Amino acid sequence: GKGAMGTVYEGFDPVIERPVAIKTILAEHLANVESAAAVARFKHEAQAGGKLQHPGIVGIYEFGEDEKMAFIVMEYVRGQDLRQLMRKRGRFELIDVFEVMKQLLGALDYSHKHGVVHRDIKPANLMILSGMKIKVMDFGVARIESSSLTQVGTVVGTPTHISPEQLIGLPADGRSDLWAAGVILYELLTGRGPFVAETPVAVMHKVLHADPSPPSSIASSVPSVFDAVLARALAKKPDERFQTARDFAGALMAALVKSKPAAGAAPTTTGNDAGTPSMAPAENDGDAGAGIGTAGSKTMPGSQALTLPPEVLAEIESSLVRSIGPLAKVLVRKSAMHARSVAEFNSELADNIPEGIERSDFLKRIERLERSSPSVSMPPAPAKIAENPPPRPAAIFNPETLAAAEKRLAQYVGPLARVLVKRAAGASADLHELHQKLAEQIDSDAERAAFLKGLR
Repeated sequence: GKGAMGTVYEGFDPVIERPVAIKTILAEHLANVESAAAVARFKHEAQAGGKLQHPGIVGIYEFGEDEKMAFIVMEYVRGQDLRQLMRKRGRFELIDVFEVMKQLLGALDYSHKHGVVHRDIKPANLMILSGMKIKVMDFGVARIESSSLTQVGTVVGTPTHISPEQLIGLPADGRSDLWAAGVILYELLTGRGPFVAETPVAVMHKVLHADPSPPSSIASSVPSVFDAVLARALAKKPDERFQTARDFAGALMAALVKSKPAAGAAPTTTGNDAGTPSMAPAENDGDAGAGIGTAGSKTMPGSQALTLPPEVLAEIESSLVRSIGPLAKVLVRKSAMHARSVAEFNSELADNIPEGIERSDFLKRIERLERSSPSVSMPPAPAKIAENPPPRPAAIFNPETLAAAEKRLAQYVGPLARVLVKRAAGASADLHELHQKLAEQIDSDAERAAFLKGLR
């Protein structure tokens, strides 16, 4: 593509054997004194982006310049930017709002922790890939802490997404990016911007002096719990906003949990404009028919066959509901559509839970479930030694025995105990084997010993 200052080419790195994008500045601009600041921003983009290695940020591989050209070699991504997608969709479903904002705030959290403030977060700088994955682009006006180029351009960016402090020439920090992220959240929820006016000057006046209408008053389908989140995100004074991207993400998660169950309804996957990412997997993500069926086992597409029985997915949904509320069912279904392995499936779901003990416990619970499920297709195990005895027929346990084991196991693994006991009972020849299989689901050696002792 070609822009005012240069051209972006699709290239190929023959050494690493990967496609790349090559962004250039036209030769005539390199000698233009009036374009010196733009060239400095171009170099600054390479410095800022090259410092960051994150799945949600377009990677920078190389910067070079001579008397004829300056160029950046960067990660090649295929998709469309969020601005284009907004024009096609208008207002977004809550599940897609959540997906976009979760990834944007995750990328900003990483960027800010590494001392890089983007300073021009806007829909045109967010590339949307298949599966609603996002990549933050264009660190051309970024500010790197301790850099000698921190003031290349005082007010550079898009008026609708520039924070109040940037408009009046004050230094920008991470909270300026979070303000712009708040504008994007407002646009995703309502289908319009928070500061609508006929001229750029009028827009800037509203940014500085007017409070936006609550999003629930613009779109009746937006739960009112989001009003407070947006009011804080778009506060005029930085000290009154979310102070970190993690704080913002936590407040957004809390709002989603408090929203009505209807907010977790499955998004529409038909009627989208051509090229609009939907909840269905992309054609090159695997067999389009390998999504979730209406009955029986549920299969995730990919090079390795992977099947999770409905009762296992139901328990996973139940565990996730406790952390994030009614959106859990939709997120489980969405991840199952395109995850290529058990590990990727688990990781995608865990990403919806703030880091900490709760996320760790969730991962442990679902890993126990999948280990105990004979229907989960995994890589073939090494051949057993021929003298191993043939499997014995499963014993029949009375309900009281199983209930006692479930009650005891629940103290360590929570509500997953019911499914774990059921599966272990079907694969155990006697009571001792049943107890040993259940004990294997407990990670701590001390807790495992206590569990077995309590069953005697």
